[in-house]
Amino acid sequence: MVKLESIFAIVTLLTYLVSGGIYIWYLVTSNRRAARLASMLLVLGFFCHTMALGMRWIDSGHPPLSDSYESLSLFSWGLVLFYLISERKYPIQAAGAVVVPTAFIIQSIALVLNEGPEPLRPILNSGWLWIHVSIAMLSYGFFALAFGAGFFYLIQEYLLKKQYQHALAAFVIMFAAIGLAVGLWLGFIWAHPADAVNQQTGEHFNQYSSGDIYKILGLAGAGLVIALILGFAAGKGASRPGFVKRLPSLDVLDEVSYRGVALGFPLLTIGIVTGAIWADKAWGAWWSWDPKETWSLITWLFYGGYLHTRLTWGWRGRHSAMISIIGLVVVLFTYIGVNYLLAGYHSYAKV
Repeated sequence: MVKLESIFAIVTLLTYLVSGGIYIWYLVTSNRRAARLASMLLVLGFFCHTMALGMRWIDSGHPPLSDSYESLSLFSWGLVLFYLISERKYPIQAAGAVVVPTAFIIQSIALVLNEGPEPLRPILNSGWLWIHVSIAMLSYGFFALAFGAGFFYLIQEYLLKKQYQHALAAFVIMFAAIGLAVGLWLGFIWAHPADAVNQQTGEHFNQYSSGDIYKILGLAGAGLVIALILGFAAGKGASRPGFVKRLPSLDVLDEVSYRGVALGFPLLTIGIVTGAIWADKAWGAWWSWDPKETWSLITWLFYGGYLHTRLTWGWRGRHSAMISIIGLVVVLFTYIGVNYLLAGYHSYAKV
């Protein structure tokens, strides 16, 4: 079973890599056959990804939600799922040039962190595990989709203003910023800081070794280099006036971004509620202002603010796109940063 999981995981990774490359080729050339081929390969990769997660479930005896590998793999799986669904409903094939490489990078780091199935910790041995975590991960996937649509909205709006002569620089800068951020994020996931104690205050904190620092800086550098290459390729294509025809319209991108938040917000609400129920059963309190709980509330308030500004104040377009982009930063800190940088009840999870 473990060998089957490994085979499916490797095929998934290779398929995502090739599919992402073809999506980038489509973005530059507008070759419709390339878009169809990329989509078919992505469906194949998604099938293999689903099988790999299924093998993990069978082998471990519990849903694949308990460690860094399983959580990241599920996040990548959800991101691809929501993109495929959106691609069937909206003409957003160009977004595959960002979504699929992102799924590939996340899945790559997940495989690096894979140490094989392990027994559940006692605190995780509960039926609330798959309910709470799966719903939370689904909401994160929708928020990631909203981010992608918002990102392309800003690009499309910029190009429609005939700023083609600056498109190359704009793409390189935007991709570089995203690549550096993703690299740093994944670097912190890969690093394994030791638990240290302040001798004066007795406070526990994470202490990174030189090897951890090299991992973080190495992935940040790799993310930056890859993003620069992708940004340069996309920017060269965007320098041509016909490039805007390959991107979805502003109305479609705005609608996809809004739908992502509108679906993710109630799921996040349910995730917080189920987490509170689980906390009461495990720790005897519905809410203890644990860092994870606090930042989940901050994320909920942030996206609640997005919906409020849109439905009450009528915010559309650029303002909503910028909020959805910033929102993913908040999500990533809640999802990863809190567990690695802030001590709390959820520190055991490593995800």
